[in-house]
Amino acid sequence: MQEKQETPSKQSSASVLKSLSDRRALPMFPGVISKLDSALNAPSVSIDEVVSILSADLNTFSRIMKSASGFRYGSQPPKDLGEAVMRLGFAETRALTFAVAYTHSFEKPKNFSMATFWMHAFVSGLAAKEISAWLYRHKKMRVCDAPTAFLLGLAHEVGCLLLDKLNDEAFGRVVDELKTSQESQASLEHKRLGTTHAVIGAALLKYWGFTDNMVMAVAGHHFPARLPLAQQPIADMVLLAESMAGYMGFDNGVDKATPGVLNGFVTERMQVIGMSEADFLRLSERIKDALAEEDWMELASSTGNT
Repeated sequence: MQEKQETPSKQSSASVLKSLSDRRALPMFPGVISKLDSALNAPSVSIDEVVSILSADLNTFSRIMKSASGFRYGSQPPKDLGEAVMRLGFAETRALTFAVAYTHSFEKPKNFSMATFWMHAFVSGLAAKEISAWLYRHKKMRVCDAPTAFLLGLAHEVGCLLLDKLNDEAFGRVVDELKTSQESQASLEHKRLGTTHAVIGAALLKYWGFTDNMVMAVAGHHFPARLPLAQQPIADMVLLAESMAGYMGFDNGVDKATPGVLNGFVTERMQVIGMSEADFLRLSERIKDALAEEDWMELASSTGNT
């Protein structure tokens, strides 16, 4: 007789974050961003102070210089970090700085590849930027600005890292079960752990001071239709960015995607916002170009090996 598996009680986001905090396992908001925000929010922004903050970290310096050398900014690379910041603008510079600091804020998970996870995150971030721009150009929907879209795509699966840290044995069983189950990752997490990576990830972003719209976009990106109507487009953007990464062969390392396949739920949400499969494929090609230009995979791979 098969032993009945006990269903866990629902875990509140607050209790999960407290448990991680008590164990000194809760990642803190990147200190470099706090310093940068103080400089950017001053009555008069000093570019020298911004450069001083950013140049203290080689990874941040390299990422900003590489991004500012993209073809959209001209044929010549910036002569120094100050010029790179001025090319990108403060919002984009902040998003890139967060990306570097964020990827170094977590220890390696026990149950999935860190490099695979970050590759999915970076592709999703670039996809979210492209989708937000597409929605504005073609549907006159201003969901969010490009840096915000990038951050949402980058951070939407952070709950996977938290659940692995919270209980790596239980989460490992979820990862194993996903290899053969037809259920979604969120469904199995809720059954086995009493919460989901989307809910816990959103709780961390709220704890870090992200806006309510950004928090709800992450919390509801697997079921945008359940959110208030005004918040559905930004959640759809995150869902489609995640799906585009999987379509291109970049899954999150936990739930294996099938490259080149769009599931029915995603196509339903595409219809809601008026995106065709041809639109989806064109955006995927743009993301491939962006990946090649800025070489985000290099950062993902190096982070995954540290």
